[in-house]
Amino acid sequence: MTENDEFNPWEHMKWELDLECMEFIISAFESYNKYAESNWLWPEDIEEISTCLKSNEVLSAAAKKRWIDFAHLVSNNAQISIAGNTFTITGKHGSKFSFDASIEFSRWLPPGSLGGHEMALANIKRGAINKHILGNHIANLEASSASWKIETLCEDDGLGFQRFPSHMTELELKEFESYSTCIFPSGDTFVNSLAILIDLLLEDEEIWNILHQREVDRRKFNEEFDKKWPNGRPDDWMYL
Repeated sequence: MTENDEFNPWEHMKWELDLECMEFIISAFESYNKYAESNWLWPEDIEEISTCLKSNEVLSAAAKKRWIDFAHLVSNNAQISIAGNTFTITGKHGSKFSFDASIEFSRWLPPGSLGGHEMALANIKRGAINKHILGNHIANLEASSASWKIETLCEDDGLGFQRFPSHMTELELKEFESYSTCIFPSGDTFVNSLAILIDLLLEDEEIWNILHQREVDRRKFNEEFDKKWPNGRPDDWMYL
């Protein structure tokens, strides 16, 4: 716990927030370790307050260490801010990125969209696809499509395309489809993947190479599609 015996960390946590949201959880780690002079510690019984922490994994010593390291990363970087479940990151070249992160559903989505997709994400998590209920099925598809997307906050041309930032001078293309901004998880756990994503956004260069390659691939696919079906692809029923 804190090394200042007069400081009670529980009195300084953001109890007005949703206890399951990222902002509260990070604030709990930050408050609990406010006067720590050595390594940060796991806030005592925080998993009983924010139960989402134990919803998808066993909180072994290794799992707790991953969360401690993540909280330390976020709390000690002025380029990272959190409001509720929404992260905003400023990269080293000034690029701004934003996304929502859900511990319960182990994924990130465009900023401000988590609340609207929660019911569908809960259906997906428990395997209730509900294809026979059209509204639910569409909501599930929309939640799946939104998963892993981030917002780049680049200059938008108003037609669904954004410009690559000026510091990426060697990129062949100058614009990318603003909807195609999925950054898929690459860690062995959600919190590891989240840390990798944030490091990528802070670095502010490789993220653009990834999005540029995706745009190159998207345009190549569309070009090949148009060559194969110049008048549009026939409906699937014509192949039955």
